[in-house]
Amino acid sequence: MALKTEHLKEAKAALKSMSARREKKLTKADFVAGLIQDIHAKMTAGFSLEEICAELNKTLPDGEQLNMNTFKTYVRRARTQAGIAPTRAWTRRTGPTEPKIQTTPDKGRTKVQKEDPASDFRDQGGDL
Repeated sequence: MALKTEHLKEAKAALKSMSARREKKLTKADFVAGLIQDIHAKMTAGFSLEEICAELNKTLPDGEQLNMNTFKTYVRRARTQAGIAPTRAWTRRTGPTEPKIQTTPDKGRTKVQKEDPASDFRDQGGDL
């Protein structure tokens, strides 16, 4: 059965009568992402993530509070998406680390480069 042009007109009228946009439910990750510029500003001002999270939890209804570990994850993800660098480095290293592999007197090879034992029994080029 083919559709008639009046069906097309009714469908267009139905689409026009729909509201512009249904209100989208905001997730906690979206909530943090929307505030990431302000959160970053507070962090550069010297506030810790724990203090910021506690302050944000005061504004949220019961049952919708942010867990601290989850909040840190959301902040890290929102920072990455917004292209904001962390306020401090997460590592305590001050310089490059020393390599832990040391050379051995064995043919000048390191422990990692040492050949497997099967290669020690190769033909030495002499008669047996």
